[in-house]
Amino acid sequence: MYTISKIALTLAVSAAAISCNRQEEAGGYVSFDLAADMLVADVTRSQVSDYTTLPSAGDFTLTLTNASGEKAYDGLFSAYSSETSLLAGSYTAEVSYGSLTDEGFGKPCFEGSQEFTVTGGETTSVTIPATLANAIIRLDYTDVFKSYFTDYSFTVTTGAGNTIPFAKDETRAAFIDAYTFTIEGTLTNQGGGTQTFSKSYTTGLSPTTCYTLLFDASNIGTGVITIAFDDTVEDVELIEIELNQ
Repeated sequence: MYTISKIALTLAVSAAAISCNRQEEAGGYVSFDLAADMLVADVTRSQVSDYTTLPSAGDFTLTLTNASGEKAYDGLFSAYSSETSLLAGSYTAEVSYGSLTDEGFGKPCFEGSQEFTVTGGETTSVTIPATLANAIIRLDYTDVFKSYFTDYSFTVTTGAGNTIPFAKDETRAAFIDAYTFTIEGTLTNQGGGTQTFSKSYTTGLSPTTCYTLLFDASNIGTGVITIAFDDTVEDVELIEIELNQ
């Protein structure tokens, strides 16, 4: 009896192991959901939608990587099927939209990742968080500034060397890599004189943050304009441009 019971137990354990192995070989399934955080850090606690049209979840790129670094999927979020079988094991899901190197108006970049585990024969639900990866720059002007200067235009040059023009009537905000930037301006005063300036900001910016540069001409009698940026107010010297230059 002992020998028969032992054999029966061995067969039962073997059968369980085979069943488990078959489940692992068959793999499991994953249902993904995207949770994008659209809140932007600034004085008014605005939304990304205040500055650009938001992408849909299907516009994001989804990349699945297993523990060995091999890609199990790399394509549009909308094209992934929850009926896709994945081998049991640990994975990392990454989502992205846009690129930090592509800077300018209406060019947000979202990124996010989430680790998860696939169990053979089961379906796992995974929510992937995504946040804005770049910073936002917008320009604003006091009434004094707009009254003194009849015309003005600006150019923001990012740390990557991309240039973004801001015309006088530009109301949009620019999305840039959270790094450094330089702003240059050409201003025409009431008397028809043209002046320029250049100011660099070398302190690293923060992602998911909107920065406003507020221009003022209250101290114009001293040959400077005032720029308020990130709780810092500085005078910037204006350089006269001769018309025959």
